[in-house]
Amino acid sequence: MRALAVLCTTITVIGSLAAISNAQEAAAPALWAQVEELRVKANENVPIGINAVEFYSERNKALHDAAADFAQKFPNDVHAPQAILWKLDTTDFSGSSEQKLALLHQNETDAQSLENSTALPASLRYQAEHILLMQWLDNSDLITTSDQATGIENLMTNFLEKNPEDPQAITFQLGRAGLMLRFDHDKGIALLQDLAKSADQYLAEGAAAQLAKTRIIGKPLDLQFTAVDGSSVDLSAMRGQVVLIDFWASWCPDCIRETPEVRAVYQKYKDKGFNVIGISLDKDEQAMSNYIAKKSIPWPQYFDGRGWANDFATRFGVRAIPELWLINQRGEVVSIDVSADQLETKLVQLLRPGQQVSSK
Repeated sequence: MRALAVLCTTITVIGSLAAISNAQEAAAPALWAQVEELRVKANENVPIGINAVEFYSERNKALHDAAADFAQKFPNDVHAPQAILWKLDTTDFSGSSEQKLALLHQNETDAQSLENSTALPASLRYQAEHILLMQWLDNSDLITTSDQATGIENLMTNFLEKNPEDPQAITFQLGRAGLMLRFDHDKGIALLQDLAKSADQYLAEGAAAQLAKTRIIGKPLDLQFTAVDGSSVDLSAMRGQVVLIDFWASWCPDCIRETPEVRAVYQKYKDKGFNVIGISLDKDEQAMSNYIAKKSIPWPQYFDGRGWANDFATRFGVRAIPELWLINQRGEVVSIDVSADQLETKLVQLLRPGQQVSSK
């Protein structure tokens, strides 16, 4: 009788577990439908005049959390790989350097799991690899050693060998060169010189522009325009001041995150010989103007509505934003890769008489 009781209990437990499993499986389609609905919302176009970062922020977070929840609850579901991909694609890198690095490493693990699953469609595995490489390029300040840089360069090289027609091929090629310039300058120059001979006109032009940027350090910069507010801006008339040129856009999350730091430095040093010029890569002037007014950004802005084809961005080879340039009191470019958290330190050095700042 005792053995029979144990057997009955075991059967009951197994039956309960099976019922729970069946209930969970039955819940999967409904939860997936919610994830897909959030995906549709995350892909909606931004209304004219609305800030893109603010518009997409909550939508992307909702999609990210829902996709992560689905992948965790139903790891064996046919939709789980797609959920992981959407989770990767909507990662928010707004935290500290340590937090961003942890997210990148977690994304590496998730992307690798997709790339190694040969049963998955090639297009999904390709997207996972593409997303991760773009995230490393977007957070290239987290690449701090030569070994790290070499590893990322090799990943991009392998990716391009497999996907030579990728829409972001030029970005990856120039990204490789940018990493080389940081850790092996001569090797980076050699790669850019080689790319400048490419039969691909856009790649050749991009490489030539990046080469020109490497030679601009220590040279005077010619910059004149009529700002959005109607004021005339002439960099040569600002001699005697240290000037920051901020290439940015109101739709750029990293630009938005850096704005408070830049504004704080401006407010602290504006009466001590420091000025800022904004070069906006926005296409929607109303969205840009609304953001400037909302955040009380006081410095003059150049806007031509051409986005990445912006006149000054094209002339100076700007292919990623935010990009901050520092100009010394003589009107010479001293740095083209200042980060917002380095800005005050480098500015203080420049404001000291007779001081110079390294471009590194």
